[in-house]
Amino acid sequence: MLEIVPLSPRNDQVESVRSIKLASDVSLVVWDIPGPCSVPPRCARQDGEIIAPLASLRLGRVDGGTRILWALRARTPLQLLVSAGTLGPSDSVEVDPADPFIGSDIAALVEELDGRARVSLLTAFLTSWCGAFRLSRSSAFAEAVQLLAQELQPGNAPATLACLPTRDTALIEFATSADLGAISSAHLVTAQGVRRLSCEIYARKPDRSGRRGMTLLVDGNATTLAAGTLVLIGENGTAIRALGKIGARPASFLRWWGTRRNDGALTEFLVRTLSVKSEEARLAVIDMQARAALPPKAIELAAFQPGAEVDLALSLDGGLLVGGWFRDPQDLIAGIDHVTAEVTRSLDTVWHLFPGRVGTAEGSGRDDATGFIAYLPHDKPAGPILQPRFRMRLKSGAEVNLIPKPQPIDAATMRAGALRSVPLQHATGALLSETLGPALAEIQRRVVKSVGIARVEHFGQEPAEPVFSIVIPLYRVLDYLRFQIAAFATDPGLRDQTEIIFVLDSPEQADDVSHMLGGLHRLYKMPMTLAVMSANGGYARANNAGVGLARGLVVNLLNSDVIPTDPNWLSRLADKLGGSARIGAVGPKLLFEDGSLQHAGLYFQRDARGTWLNHHFFKGMPGGHRAANTPRQVPAVTGACLVMLRETFTDVGGFSEDYVIGDYEDSDICLKIRAAGMNVAYEPGVALYHLERRSMRRNGDYMRGIASRYNSWLHTQRWDPVIGKLMGEPPVAERAEETIGDRRSAA
Repeated sequence: MLEIVPLSPRNDQVESVRSIKLASDVSLVVWDIPGPCSVPPRCARQDGEIIAPLASLRLGRVDGGTRILWALRARTPLQLLVSAGTLGPSDSVEVDPADPFIGSDIAALVEELDGRARVSLLTAFLTSWCGAFRLSRSSAFAEAVQLLAQELQPGNAPATLACLPTRDTALIEFATSADLGAISSAHLVTAQGVRRLSCEIYARKPDRSGRRGMTLLVDGNATTLAAGTLVLIGENGTAIRALGKIGARPASFLRWWGTRRNDGALTEFLVRTLSVKSEEARLAVIDMQARAALPPKAIELAAFQPGAEVDLALSLDGGLLVGGWFRDPQDLIAGIDHVTAEVTRSLDTVWHLFPGRVGTAEGSGRDDATGFIAYLPHDKPAGPILQPRFRMRLKSGAEVNLIPKPQPIDAATMRAGALRSVPLQHATGALLSETLGPALAEIQRRVVKSVGIARVEHFGQEPAEPVFSIVIPLYRVLDYLRFQIAAFATDPGLRDQTEIIFVLDSPEQADDVSHMLGGLHRLYKMPMTLAVMSANGGYARANNAGVGLARGLVVNLLNSDVIPTDPNWLSRLADKLGGSARIGAVGPKLLFEDGSLQHAGLYFQRDARGTWLNHHFFKGMPGGHRAANTPRQVPAVTGACLVMLRETFTDVGGFSEDYVIGDYEDSDICLKIRAAGMNVAYEPGVALYHLERRSMRRNGDYMRGIASRYNSWLHTQRWDPVIGKLMGEPPVAERAEETIGDRRSAA
C-alpha cells in the first residue's frame, strides 16, 4: 500500500514531448511514448550530435505507455531530437534556458504515472538528481519538490518537532501506514533548499487500524530544522508530512521522556542512538534514565513461593553482565530472560550458579537462595542502559517482570560492583573466562581511559639532566612519606642527579599531600614533583603516567612504603643493567621491619586450580640467609623496587594496564622484558626495608579477593607456556602422557 494518493489524469491533452524548467540552470525534457520502451532512448542535437544528459529516468504510465525524462544543463537554446531506437517513435523539442519556472509544469509531471513511477520520480528528485546537479540549496528546486509532493499527497498530515535532547539533535514524531515498510531515507524540503536528514528511526508496533507511530532522532536544531515538508521514502512507497516550526519554548527532553519511560523499546533506541552522538548526548540519556527511573521490581520471598531479583545489570559495549539471586523451593522457575525490543535471551543457558543467603520478605532473617551471574555478548553496543529489562519464566507459563535499580555508569563503581558479584571460592576459571573476564576487561579499559594526570606541581628546582628518575605512586597511605624523603635527602648519590616524581592516585588527598611535600621540601631542600591523577586508575596507570613525565636515563619504580637505609643504593642497582648478561631489569633485597626477608626475587608456582601465582624466594627467612645473599638471575622481581632503563620501559610498553587495581603488573613487565631478549636479576648487595602492602589494605575492592583471583587468571592466560618453560615444567603433551601413565599405574 502506497501512502501517496493516486491522481486522475486531466481531461486536456498533454504534449507528447516538452521542455520544462527544473531549476535556474537545469532543464528537463519530458517525452511520452504510447507503449513500453524496450531500447535505450536517445537524445541528440538537431545536427546529430549526441547529448549526454546528467540524468535520465523511464517511468511507467497507467495506460501502459512510458514517460522518459532527461535532465540537462543548457547554456544556450537547443533544438533536440528524441528517439526510441531506429524503428521506434521520434520527436523534436526546443530547450531554452531562458524559459520561466512554471509550477504547473512540475505538477503535471505526475499525471498519468502509475504508483511505482510516482515513487521513483520523487525518489530521484530527492536523491540522485539533487546530488548530481548540486540542487540542495536551490530555492527553485525546493519549490519544485514541494509542488511535486503536494501533487502526490495533498493535505497537511503533520509531523511534530517534539523536543531537542541536545543542542545538536532533535526528535520528530509522526504516524504512517504500516504498509510503508522500512524507511530508507528522510528529507526535509524548505524554502531554502532540500536536505537529506541524518537520522535514526524508531517504529512502534502498528495499531488496529494499521497505523504506527514513529520517532526520528535527527541531527539538527531549531535553526536548521525549519518548517517545511518532510518526505520519507519507504520500501513500499513514500510518506509526506508537514513539519511545523518548533515553539518558542519546546518541551524539555526530560518532560517528553517522562510520559514514555515505560516504553522499554524506545528507551533502548534512544540510549543506543543518542549516546554515540556526543558526550553531551551520552550524559543526556544517562540523566534521562536516572531522573525518570522505573521503580525497581523484584519478586519478594514468601514461604513456598518463588522469589528472584536482578541486582547487577551492567550494560557494556561488548555485552551485559547480569547478577542476582533466585529462590525456588517448589521447583516452579523455568528460567530468567533478558528482554529487548529485538531479541529475548535466556540467562539460564549461560549463567553460573552459587549458593547464597538473602533477606526474607518479612525481614525477620535470611533464607538460602541461589546466586547467579551471566554475561550476554552484544552484536552491537547497546549504550548506557541503566535499567535493562528482565523476565522470570515459570513452568506454569506465567511470566513476571524483573526491574533492577538504576545501575552505575562510572567505570570505577561498575568495577566495584563486578568484583563483588561472586564469592571468591566460586570464581572458577570457567566463570572468569566466560563471564567476569570479558566484563572486567572492558570495565578496566574504561577506568584507564577515564584517568589521566589532572595537574603537576613542582617543589624546588629540578636537575637539568637527571640520570635517575624515581617514580612513586601514592594511594591513601602517607605514613612513611616523611621517612622515605628523609632517606632520599641524606643520600648524596641522589640529590644532584635524581628527579623524584610522586604520582597521587587518590586525588581527594591532593591538598594534604601538596602541603606535606611543600613542608618537606623547605626542610630538606630536596626537589620533588607531584603529579595528581584525575581519579584512582590503579598501580599500572599511575606508574606509566609518572614515567611519562620522567627525564632520567634510568627509572626506579618504587613503592611509598619502601625505605632505603644505605647511600648510593640506586646507582649500585643501575650498574647491574646491561652488560654481557643483558640485564633488562634488576631488583634489590627487601626486608621486613624485623629484618627478615620479604623479597629475594620472584618465582612462579601453580595453585590447586592450575593458576600461576607469584612467590618470593626465601620469604620470612632471616635477612642474612646465605642462599638469599647470592646475586643471580631470577624469573622476575617485585615492582616494590624495580630498576631499568627508561628506554627499556618504553620499548616493552610499560606496565600492562589491564590488571585490576594492582597486582601481577611487576611479573608481567619482567616477562615482557624477557620476551624482548633480556634477563632479570636480583642484587642482594642492596637492601631496603619494605612495609608490605600497607596501601593495598586500604583498597576494599582488592581485599575482597576477586581482583587478585582475576589478575592471577589473566596473568596465567597470557604467560602460561612461557612461565611453564621458565619454571622447568614439561610441555603440555608430556604432562598429559605422565597423567595417563599415573592413571594406568593406579589401575
